[in-house]
This record gives sequence, structure tokens and C-alpha cells, in this order.
Amino acid sequence: MEQELRSGRVKRRFSAGDRVRIAVDFFWARGAIGTVSAPPDAVTTISGPWNEGLTRSEVSALGTNTVYWVWFDEPQHDADGDGPYRGGQIWESALTLLSAKPN
Repeated sequence: MEQELRSGRVKRRFSAGDRVRIAVDFFWARGAIGTVSAPPDAVTTISGPWNEGLTRSEVSALGTNTVYWVWFDEPQHDADGDGPYRGGQIWESALTLLSAKPN
């Protein structure tokens, strides 16, 4: 951690290709399984670039959260029932690593 602070960079918790499960108590895509990925161009065109192409800080009424883009194994509906969506940005705190991408 000390080295991370000295370098000014914070270590990412997940990497592209990691398989993850979304928490069952998250507000959408509850319990879904998917793969961490760089977001599609259509997303970054609207949101701007992501940190190292993989994360960004999302500021909302729910606070500030680090998010990752996850492609879902099965399309998911959002909290309003819209969708289904093949992928979406998911809070880091709602993700559990199932298996890391092999080196």
C-alpha cells in the first residue's frame, strides 16, 4: 500500500478478463455473473475516458463509487426494469472475484 501511495496510483482490484459475480443485494443485475472488460466505445463517448481504460468514479445521489464494466453471461434488467442489457457499469464493492484471467 505504501508503494501504491508513493507512486500516486491505486492498485485496481480487478483486471480485464476476470470472472465476477455481482452481489445479490446490489440494486441491479443481482447475482449475475460476467466478465470485467474495458467499456465499449459508445460508453466512453458519453462518459469520457476511464482510468487506465478499466475503471471510473461514478458520482450519484448514492455517493462516489469506483465502477467497472461487466459483460453479463445472461442479459440483465436495470433497477427500473429497463433492458435487457448485455453489459453495464457495476460498483467495485458489489463485485466478487470468481476466477482471475489466466496470465
